[in-house]
Amino acid sequence: MVCRICGSTHTKNTYSVNDKMFAGTEKFEYFDCSECGTLQISDFPMEMSRFYPDNYYSLKSRQKVTDTFIQMVRDYIFFYNFPSFLSKKLSVKIPNLALEAFLKIKPSPTAKILDVGCGEGKFLKSIYRLGFKNSVGIDPFALETIEKPFPIYKKTLSEMDAKFDVITFNHVFEHVENTHQTLRECYRNSTDTGKIIIRVPVKDSAAFEKYGENWVQWDSPRHFHLLTKTAFEILAKENGFFIESYYNDSYKFQFTGSEKYSRGLSYQSSNSIFTKDEIIKFRKESQDLNTIGRGDQVVVVLSKL
Repeated sequence: MVCRICGSTHTKNTYSVNDKMFAGTEKFEYFDCSECGTLQISDFPMEMSRFYPDNYYSLKSRQKVTDTFIQMVRDYIFFYNFPSFLSKKLSVKIPNLALEAFLKIKPSPTAKILDVGCGEGKFLKSIYRLGFKNSVGIDPFALETIEKPFPIYKKTLSEMDAKFDVITFNHVFEHVENTHQTLRECYRNSTDTGKIIIRVPVKDSAAFEKYGENWVQWDSPRHFHLLTKTAFEILAKENGFFIESYYNDSYKFQFTGSEKYSRGLSYQSSNSIFTKDEIIKFRKESQDLNTIGRGDQVVVVLSKL
């Protein structure tokens, strides 16, 4: 087996893992690369659309009006960082990690933004409400094409032909077959000063080591590549980018989701199975792991060399 990230033929471990999110019985083989550490699927399944049903979480959402209002208020507090003490508390209790990562690069209100794999447009809605009107979303599995208030197209990145100031991948990059080609398309579609924001789960994390095949962010077979920092360094350098910033933004989900699988429960099981003290503990452990760089997901910001 050849690593699709670094080209090494040396493998460390192989695994056979089923689709735990939808309780599938079919097994999918993954292997560890001994050189860059990437955990990757051996063969891409045929007809991947069957693993993205209409109720897949990123494609369709149903929210109460009160929840939407609360999220709008939260996003404004994050945007203005006022009051700052509340902003910090909200980032723990009801985070909007995609928005927080986006705001950290201090984008211009007139920036042209492309959200790749946007699903039903949750992230785009957040930034649109904050004044970022020049935004576009693409998703090959989009349920429909829409034009207002911002366009969402049923397209892939290779079908785009425009220059963007910011290109975002919010837990999408792990789903792409050809990571190198995807970054080359980012290079082609970004301005000279453009930034690429990639948020992904990573294998070099405490959660993967603790839970193994029950790690919730393994998400077989949808997650093709579970990368490492070494893998990102290779990807950036070989495709004309450098890593501007790299940091953890994991949260309690790495524990709640993985614990459910470990206990034989479904992904859809309510978090009410956990006590209040357990939830507090999961949040605290997540913050601690982020601090030492051992959380199970990262934010990577790339700029052109």
